[in-house]
Amino acid sequence: MGRYVSSHRQYLMRTVLMIVVNIALMLPVMSASAADEADTEQYAKEIAVMVNEARAANGLPPMYISPYLMDVAHLRASESVILIDDKHHRPDGSKWSTAIDRNIAPYIYAAENLAAAGTTPTAVMAQWQASPRHWAAILSTSPTHMGVGVVYDPASRYRWYWILDMIQYSGEGGVMEGQYIPQKYEIVPKSCGDINGDGVVDTFDYVNLTVYLEKQAAGEPVSYNDLQMEAADCLKDGQVTVADAKALQRYLLGEYTALPYEF
Repeated sequence: MGRYVSSHRQYLMRTVLMIVVNIALMLPVMSASAADEADTEQYAKEIAVMVNEARAANGLPPMYISPYLMDVAHLRASESVILIDDKHHRPDGSKWSTAIDRNIAPYIYAAENLAAAGTTPTAVMAQWQASPRHWAAILSTSPTHMGVGVVYDPASRYRWYWILDMIQYSGEGGVMEGQYIPQKYEIVPKSCGDINGDGVVDTFDYVNLTVYLEKQAAGEPVSYNDLQMEAADCLKDGQVTVADAKALQRYLLGEYTALPYEF
């Protein structure tokens, strides 16, 4: 028993555990109707991408997204609706880091950034950048993995709650299950007209574009990323309209020999 306690103490001495907590409170600027339509999962992905962009700009390696840590961050964002304090306590009074099961995600460093009331990923990142403690956590050399959680609760005090949880994973092999580097664009067109990003300009792209235009005309939620918008602009006039769909159709029928079509 004494030998076990001694070994355990030596392990604890070797393990440097740093718990960093940061909170940013921001004034809401988005209307309730716009907030209701916001995609919180997409917002979480955007935060992760911007975090790694900031790290790359400072010569740091990217952090991996961990599906498990994404769940933890969402839980923490939900808990922040109930309780926010400067120590990041959970509603039961325990430390925020207890939300991480160390049997699943052993770590030797953990940090959490929290923002309340910010209504867009860009606004939240700007607030974190303006805070030395928040930005230092994002640009720390320690974390290897992260999770991002975003919760919108219109009946709560701040309405918006954003969590960025970061750890230095110490598990065997250094690889967490399902880890991946978040990408800014899930769909990357290879050429003009290749709207779905499969590398081929075909009828699937034409159908994709017509559905987009129909939903847009009906006021239904629909979106293309920046690269898709560029690929869909078959006339290169700076806008995506029915005329672009007609140009794509004529290309598929062999009436146009190349895209973009130039008059």
